[in-house]
Amino acid sequence: MIDTFVVFFIGRVAIMVDWCWQEEGGFPMEASNILLSAPLQKLLDEHMLLRADMDLIYEITEDIEYDSGPAVVQLFEELYNRVSAFNFKLKTHSKREEEGLFPMIARHLGENDRTIEEMESEHEKADQHLEDFLTETKQAGLTIDVNAAEWINVYAVQALATLTQHFAKEEKVLFPLAENILSVNEKQDLERLFQV
Repeated sequence: MIDTFVVFFIGRVAIMVDWCWQEEGGFPMEASNILLSAPLQKLLDEHMLLRADMDLIYEITEDIEYDSGPAVVQLFEELYNRVSAFNFKLKTHSKREEEGLFPMIARHLGENDRTIEEMESEHEKADQHLEDFLTETKQAGLTIDVNAAEWINVYAVQALATLTQHFAKEEKVLFPLAENILSVNEKQDLERLFQV
């Protein structure tokens, strides 16, 4: 397996996404077919719900990029509302991983392994893009113009790119790994933690 970077051009902005490819043939790796325990399946199900929101957000970011005039400002208002709601859901999901799953996996992997550190770093990166989007939007206020809407839009696109890559890593590598290395008791503890 080799890491490859794919560059997407969204308007005038290039977004580079890291993608794992199989060495023989270069096709994207298939998602794991492992049967997940209840707490890990819950995290996977949350990814599906978050992805549905991400798809809607992406559609709006594209419309902003290709539209013009007052329509852009109206679309941006819708984008702001969607990103705000999404950010709340994402923080809830991330908290489950950061306070429950990640520490459990880290105990098994040992201090020299950087897997969890990378996952946490990606959480921080996506969170920063979303916070930048929300902060810049608030600073622009009600008088936001088309140009400001278009450049602030880029933060949302960057967050989506980061999360798309991150979710793929968790689903293809981290969740199957957790399923294999966590004990039955740890999975039960994780499930109880997620119910709070």
